[in-house]
Amino acid sequence: MSLVGVLMVALGATLATRTLVDARQRRIALTPSMAVSAGESSERVNRSGVPGGQSRREALGLVEGTPESIQRLMRRQVTSTVITGAVVAMLVGSQPTAVGALAALGAVAGAWQIPLISARRRESERRTAVDRELTDAIGEMVMGVEAGLTLDAVITRYAERHRNALADEFRHFGGTLRAGRPRTDALAELRGRTPSPIMRSFVSAVEQNMVLGTPLAAVLRKQAEVTRRHRRQAAETRAAGVSMKMIFPTVFCILPVLMIVVVGPAIVKLVDVL
Repeated sequence: MSLVGVLMVALGATLATRTLVDARQRRIALTPSMAVSAGESSERVNRSGVPGGQSRREALGLVEGTPESIQRLMRRQVTSTVITGAVVAMLVGSQPTAVGALAALGAVAGAWQIPLISARRRESERRTAVDRELTDAIGEMVMGVEAGLTLDAVITRYAERHRNALADEFRHFGGTLRAGRPRTDALAELRGRTPSPIMRSFVSAVEQNMVLGTPLAAVLRKQAEVTRRHRRQAAETRAAGVSMKMIFPTVFCILPVLMIVVVGPAIVKLVDVL
């Protein structure tokens, strides 16, 4: 058997083993909450902070989607890896070389990682959108609570009137409550689905209000100030990084052209004189 064949067989065995192990771990970690008893559910809440054992903090990094989305991600990884492996095996198998084998391994590894990288990017964008929308939504929630509505009613009205990432999370929150789950579990699941700093702060403030019994409108108004401060600090951080990012295009793109425009005519005249 050639070197390429040995490498491809070893790579295929490794990916198959990893796929089976990942599938087993994800299937255990993503067991629906309705399939376990109340004691097991409460125990999982205490361990992971997300009801029903839906903690998605596995070896996926930032990806913390629903069990169905993680299973779809796993299928995309396996499909892209198999297709890429078959293509590179046909291309490299005709003329096996060491360079071709290394390129084939890199292509197969990239096919396995690209769906995961794309999912992480989408999850990061979703969390950023949720934080940005929550900063504006708390103002609406303050007005609704001051008008006499409950927190659940305000969240439901926001979910009905908007179509964005935060509205999707609020609809899931309302559906959890309508299913008969306690509000503490629904809040814990809301925080587990989007564990961003602003969402964690919002859920913690609501939970503290439930324990202490303080006026909800005052708590939300204070939370609105906190979220606006978070947004301002994030904007200042991004603005501070712009100057550092501008160094490279300035040095490698703008300065060479500027030197050509300023010094070029003088060099041409000097060459003519000499």
